[in-house]
Amino acid sequence: MRLGVYEKALPSDIDWPARLTLARRIGFDYLELSIDESEARLARLAPSSSERRSIRRAVEATGVPVLSLCLSAHRRDALGSASSETRARAYDLFEAAVDLAGEIGARIVQVAGYYVFYEDETPASRERYLEGLERCARYAAREGMMLGIENMDTVGIASLEEGLAVLERVGSPWLQLYPDVGNLIERGRDPLRELDLARGRMVALHVKDTRPGEPRRVPYGEGQVPFVAAFERLAAADYAGPVLIEMWNDDAPDSVECLAQARAWVVERMVEGGLAIEGGEA
Repeated sequence: MRLGVYEKALPSDIDWPARLTLARRIGFDYLELSIDESEARLARLAPSSSERRSIRRAVEATGVPVLSLCLSAHRRDALGSASSETRARAYDLFEAAVDLAGEIGARIVQVAGYYVFYEDETPASRERYLEGLERCARYAAREGMMLGIENMDTVGIASLEEGLAVLERVGSPWLQLYPDVGNLIERGRDPLRELDLARGRMVALHVKDTRPGEPRRVPYGEGQVPFVAAFERLAAADYAGPVLIEMWNDDAPDSVECLAQARAWVVERMVEGGLAIEGGEA
């Protein structure tokens, strides 16, 4: 089973060969690239971007793949926005992200489950989101790219059950779920029931510890996520997709050590839950 790391869990002040080499040294099998609202990361979407060439060369040199891409830039330019101009930008962002993912060898683009983020959520915004997602799924199918909807920690799709309803509406095999178990706890959902419902519809999994009202930066083991029970559910469902540790570096001086400790802790829970083999790789 492949165990990956979120780009933002690693130092931001190193180049791509160093970043991927560090991920491998800690024990990760792949990295998830971030395309968020920042201008620096949005610039990666330009076909002429020198950084995307650097990423591709670093993957080739280190042998560490960028297996997935997290497209959280849709917070700013939302598929469900009331503005037609914003929706057009959202779709352009999506196409560019899929093109970038294909160029660097990624297999999965994570799509945020926000209908809107900086606007009030309404039934109309949900309908616009679904219409946009149908269009996105057609483009993904044409490019052979898998999409995974993440359940969110705020508005929009807050559960896997809601995500499944979206999948049924869109009806594309190229659109599945990318569960975040921590977000389920933060939203007061039953993660074990939700994982049972999502059996066979998950392309990857985000793992982080959380508490209700605290969706980020809760140290592993100090939150309320039932990791062992969740991994048992996944093992029973024969889940074999990627598992990603989601953390934030925050430029802390001991961040690399904390990340290594987090990986070891998660792998122990995976072994306890039967999702990984003791003494082997996750």
